[in-house]
Amino acid sequence: MGEETNRILTIEKSEGRRKCPSCGEELKNMIHESVDKANIISDYPRVYGKKYRCGRCGAEWHEK
Repeated sequence: MGEETNRILTIEKSEGRRKCPSCGEELKNMIHESVDKANIISDYPRVYGKKYRCGRCGAEWHEK
């Protein structure tokens, strides 16, 4: 489904609700969004990408 880099999966952005690629959890309050400082989008002003973590299984991923 995706490739693993530094224990973070990279998946294609999907249509509709965001869901965990490992367990399929799609409840909004179980998918946690955080700043991914390894993914720099712009240098000035500094803008970082986002990564997501599943509250059910603990999988981490970011979307292309």
